[in-house]
Amino acid sequence: MRAALLEEVGKLTLVERDVPVCPPDGLLVRVASCGVCTTDVKIYNYGHHKISLPRVLGHELAGVIEEVGPQVQTDGTRYSAGTRVAVCAVINCGECRYCMRGVPSMCERLQAFGYHYDGGYQEHIQVPAVSLRCGGVHPIPENVSDDEAAVAELLACCINGQSLSDVRFGESMLIMGAGPVGIIHAQLAAARGCAPVYISDIVPQKLEVAKRIVGDGLTGTFDARDGEGFERAAAEATGGYGFDQVMIATGVPVAQQAAIRIVAKMGYVNFFGGLPKGKSDVVIDTNEVHYKQCRVVGTHGSSALENRMAIDMIAKGQIDLAPLVTHRIGIDELEGLLKTEQKGADYLKAVVAW
Repeated sequence: MRAALLEEVGKLTLVERDVPVCPPDGLLVRVASCGVCTTDVKIYNYGHHKISLPRVLGHELAGVIEEVGPQVQTDGTRYSAGTRVAVCAVINCGECRYCMRGVPSMCERLQAFGYHYDGGYQEHIQVPAVSLRCGGVHPIPENVSDDEAAVAELLACCINGQSLSDVRFGESMLIMGAGPVGIIHAQLAAARGCAPVYISDIVPQKLEVAKRIVGDGLTGTFDARDGEGFERAAAEATGGYGFDQVMIATGVPVAQQAAIRIVAKMGYVNFFGGLPKGKSDVVIDTNEVHYKQCRVVGTHGSSALENRMAIDMIAKGQIDLAPLVTHRIGIDELEGLLKTEQKGADYLKAVVAW
């Protein structure tokens, strides 16, 4: 089988490998689609402290079960050869302090495809027993495409983020950043009954794309190139109250600073997008937090349950991820995409299609 092996930082090699053996207590899955995440771009260019090279990256996975291990307990419907499945990126242990508290994304022994296990930038993957135990393999409904199922991992992370921010019906929300994650957050906020919902960005073309994809669920947009003008517009849009929810879906320090000023009293600011290494030491006016009694939370990853919820929302037509997949590439095109950190205005999301 073909595989894209990250041998060292900045060096991806296409290799031929034997098809892996199906684990006796796991699955062998033939990959159909694997999303290209911005995290993969960072890993390719800068490495990652949790990844030992060489490694096959790719954690946004959808495929077809090719073989079921003889020790897997199944009724023949959930895990059977030929079943299309989405494979949850993360694998939690189910036994540690955080798993027992119902927060599997904080698992002390958290593992992931593309990090600890070879991921979807190869034609087949082994799914270990621990992934099955934590509910990490989900059948894909007929009306959900492989590409949508692969990038559902993004929606799962957004579900986690909005749950942590206790997003409620009727609340106002501002999403800072009009990339794929920002667009998904806007769709999800609208599906939860939030209003008004706004997106801000410094790239006008991205705002136009967001309006087209989100449609009526998006109340309006803000051009954030003029920071002071943007904050004034945000205040005016909420009658001077500020937004109940501010979701930061961009890795820009000034966005975190502005969010604290824009959020309403008793509101939530969610640091959903992490900052680049060396830029996370941000000065924030903590008196804004103190006197507003606002809540500042972070979001990292998702769980198997949230991945299942994501697939279900797509199948029900509540969230439309199809327009986000703007590029379908072959494995031989992957390195060129990973090298280019700045993509064109028409780029939202790519998948490696096998």
